[in-house]
Amino acid sequence: MYKKRVLFVGIPEMAYVCLDGLLKEGVNLVGVVGPKKSHNTYDSFKEYVLFRKLNFIEYDSLKDEKFLNTLRDLNIDIAVVCSFNYKIPKVMLDIPKDGFVNVHPSLLPKYRGGNPYSAVIMNNESETGVTLHLMDEGFDTGDIILQKTCSLTVNETMGTLFNKTNFIGLEMLIEVLQNYELGILNRQKQPEGKYPVGNGLSDEDLFIDFNKNPEEIERFVRALNPFFNASCMFRGIHVKVYWVETAYGFKPATVPNGHIEKIEDNKMFIAVKNGYVIPTMLQFGSFFVCNSKKFIELLKPQVGEEFIGKI
Repeated sequence: MYKKRVLFVGIPEMAYVCLDGLLKEGVNLVGVVGPKKSHNTYDSFKEYVLFRKLNFIEYDSLKDEKFLNTLRDLNIDIAVVCSFNYKIPKVMLDIPKDGFVNVHPSLLPKYRGGNPYSAVIMNNESETGVTLHLMDEGFDTGDIILQKTCSLTVNETMGTLFNKTNFIGLEMLIEVLQNYELGILNRQKQPEGKYPVGNGLSDEDLFIDFNKNPEEIERFVRALNPFFNASCMFRGIHVKVYWVETAYGFKPATVPNGHIEKIEDNKMFIAVKNGYVIPTMLQFGSFFVCNSKKFIELLKPQVGEEFIGKI
């Protein structure tokens, strides 16, 4: 029986997985703080929370005194955070007796930031993991409570890694809250030093750099699939690239990177550094999503035409 009073803070989709799991475990959830009213998941998440007969707490600002007093009145022992797009101010961090526990999908201090999923794939890491840490005024810098590792498969995408780490994070949350009921909350400071980061991506960051080698581009495409998607332009139309194959071989020096060097077996060989990338699943504007065969049938691309990527 869970007696400690727990505040849940989160934004879908991680919030759905963790909130549902904590409810099934019987954790004593005294309130749920979700996204702002302007967020595109606000309505659906609020509906879900109320359907589960939980206390949904609304706010316009995390520093609003009425909102903060609502939290204070809940007599919160500890808060858990499962993906949250807004910086939590110190005045809010200080309300629970034992602070805020954040679920971060990387092995801190590596890959602090809002998108470690893409970063670990782009950087060709063999493993990543999940860290539960106490929050402070920095970004992902607080004391570590628990860490677990997981491997990255050769075909890992942002989506598969997101799902994998969500369920690992839920298991870890349950473990930590079980220990917390017994009065145990282990913590250790994060080591200092310079580590790779996992910052969020702008629209410009989503464009393929055809001057990179095939493996780098292939990882880049997987690292954005399916939430952001790698991009380029073809005939002035925005193209999303969902999957590519790679190939090496002789590439004529006269073929610039980003240009179609050959079309064979219903595949387009786009020249890149030291080889080719071969898109196998694409979306042409808002018109259609298709495999390379259908793309070739419908658009009839020609050898020498260019896919324009990162400039």
